[in-house]
Amino acid sequence: MTSPLPRSGTRVLDAPSTDRQALIDLLAGDGPAIGPTTYDRFEAWWYGAAANTKRAFAADMRAWGAFRRGRGQPMIPAGAIDVRDFARTQARAGLKASSIARHLASISILHDLAGLPSPTRDRVVTGEMKGIRREEGLGGRSRRRQALPLRLKGEVGDIIGDEPLPLSVMALLTTLDTTTAAGARDAVLLLLGTDLGRRRSEYAAMNIGDVTAAGDGSGTMLIRRSKTDQSGEGRVKYLSPDAMTAIAAWLAIRETAAGSPLPPDAPLLASVDRFGRVGSRLSDDGIRDVLLRIARRGLKLLQPELDDAAIDDQCRGLSGHSLRVGFAQDLTAAGEGLAAICQAADWSSPAMPTRYAEALAARSGAVARLRRRVSL
Repeated sequence: MTSPLPRSGTRVLDAPSTDRQALIDLLAGDGPAIGPTTYDRFEAWWYGAAANTKRAFAADMRAWGAFRRGRGQPMIPAGAIDVRDFARTQARAGLKASSIARHLASISILHDLAGLPSPTRDRVVTGEMKGIRREEGLGGRSRRRQALPLRLKGEVGDIIGDEPLPLSVMALLTTLDTTTAAGARDAVLLLLGTDLGRRRSEYAAMNIGDVTAAGDGSGTMLIRRSKTDQSGEGRVKYLSPDAMTAIAAWLAIRETAAGSPLPPDAPLLASVDRFGRVGSRLSDDGIRDVLLRIARRGLKLLQPELDDAAIDDQCRGLSGHSLRVGFAQDLTAAGEGLAAICQAADWSSPAMPTRYAEALAARSGAVARLRRRVSL
């Protein structure tokens, strides 16, 4: 009998860390390997795991459990050949090597917590993964697509001297009616992206009380928790006077509608319906949807000659991560070093900002500088 698997939205995913029964429901019935000690070990790991880790683990267990049920086998214990077959099946289904590797990491966690040797460390499995990565590279699928950057002035050559292009933060800001709730909120989101370069989940988690004003018109934002700060020590980041002005206008609109000051734990970024009524906290997906609406609406105003298909083409690749990619590229274009860029947006290593700025570096490299001076 295989163990019940967590489904998205069920008690297992949303349960408190001390909800032992939810953990038993996750693993129960998977044979003698699951005993009281395993539940204790699993509960301790679950308590310390980040929310995204829990969601990923549950999704991985759904895939692994479905595979094992199809063979009439329990989820654990499994052998190296079983895991190799699972990886091969996932690759044939079109999953990328990075996704399969995450599945294998979760399978390893499951075995470790049960006190069993992990089959994922066997040479049979590591050899299979090398083959999958090699085939992926030969097929041209190994390089992940990068989100379309949303930069301060767009894809300009000179970030200081050039005029903003239509698909840029500065140009899109001119298309917003900041006397309305939606326009004021949208201006805050764009300016936060320019100043902070955070992940979309971090924008969604920001509260009004996290903003502190300084005497010169600028301010600071307390990032209470992030991917690289799971313990919640917090990071304090700079906010420009432009962002502080936009935040003040947005809060004034909300407080006027509410008839009273807003509490410090009220969300900084909230939904706005078509009647201008402010609702609940924006979700991660809500951040992405708002950015897409800003871009599409703004391009229609800035480039009225474009039809819907042309606008959609320009916005292809725009996502909730676009502000973070644009942030890294703008700092690179301004001459900031990798150490300063990593510190600004809390990257734990320079790998990602380097990749985000790779295309920008190519356009400003030695060959590009020479060809701008010498034409044929």
